[in-house]
Amino acid sequence: MPTDQDHRTARRVGDAGWVREALARHWGPAWGAVPPRPLSGKGGPLPLTHTAGLWRVEHRGDIHLFKVQLEPAASRGPAFPKLKDRVMAHCAARGVPLARAVPTLSGAPAAWQDGHPCEVVPFVAGTAAAAPSPAQADAVTGAGLALRAALDEVPTALAGQLAPVRLPRLVAEEDWRRALADAEARLLPMARRRTDRWGRAAARALSALVDAAPMLHAAALDPTPDRLAVVHGDLHHHHFLLDDRSAAPADGDPVTQSGARATVPVGASIGSAPSGGPDRPRVSAVLDFDNLHVGDRLLDLAWIAETAGRVPGGPSRTREALTRFREAARRAGLPVGDHLPLLMPVLVAHAAPVVVDIAKDILERDILSPAWLSYFELLDTARRTALHRLLTG
Repeated sequence: MPTDQDHRTARRVGDAGWVREALARHWGPAWGAVPPRPLSGKGGPLPLTHTAGLWRVEHRGDIHLFKVQLEPAASRGPAFPKLKDRVMAHCAARGVPLARAVPTLSGAPAAWQDGHPCEVVPFVAGTAAAAPSPAQADAVTGAGLALRAALDEVPTALAGQLAPVRLPRLVAEEDWRRALADAEARLLPMARRRTDRWGRAAARALSALVDAAPMLHAAALDPTPDRLAVVHGDLHHHHFLLDDRSAAPADGDPVTQSGARATVPVGASIGSAPSGGPDRPRVSAVLDFDNLHVGDRLLDLAWIAETAGRVPGGPSRTREALTRFREAARRAGLPVGDHLPLLMPVLVAHAAPVVVDIAKDILERDILSPAWLSYFELLDTARRTALHRLLTG
């Protein structure tokens, strides 16, 4: 990846002028011709990511997304972008719908500007569904399982190169056991003493986590060799864009998960997801491969099961959606049947350090970001505990 440490300008990292300069320098002058428009950024309302800046970029009539990693701790290092692109190329060749990075002038999938990694990807039309219809849930399940099957076939040599590239350390305590112990002994009492909405939100999140402790301690959470594989690691519902008119706004214009109007550029690397017919929802793209790593493949399966379980209508509708998930996984030859009791424990253990760290931001550091409430909803332990009961019946 090209590295640029040129500090001749006084532009602030991640602002519009800085982004325009990065585009022109690494992708070509035409990329900086139209002023970029921010989609979200660090500290903005309900950001898609609280560690990066995201910008809408027009290039010769097509719309793209420029992403700059603002937090040094979140960077995966110079080797990661090429490895990520190779894994994504492998998955796209197997029909997984995704948008690969637009190469820089040097042909690299990403560039460094003033020490910050940047990339440009096609801006894909679609919506993310927090409460999907059964058909939408089935579409997400199909695309997610297709991705999981493709990741199981990543060449051994490529997986071996990715294995030492560890995930960024974004929380102080990464071990779920110690995080859970801190939640029960110290943080939950602090939250219950606080009477504002932030204290109540932290108390709900921590209480559900503490209640899930028996489920976690009873599960075999350390992955066995047959469970180790290349893992997407972040397959929540925001990362599946549905090309579905029923999910579009009243004017019929498709939107991205950010709420901005979008189109699919001609020639973008978008595959086709499995669908049940021409009028059924389909996934236009699976997003955000930044957490690719070698780890427990059950994590991806657990995320997919949770999205299937988000269908509204009560336990009976949820149970039906989970049954369809199990049947689809069985048809795909994926190891779900024997591992159903582990799916939600794996997901809760994965999220526990994040939930606890957000609670620390609220209770100890007095960092009151609107994003925290969205993360509490996304990582809701109570919902996952209920899904665990339905999965294990």
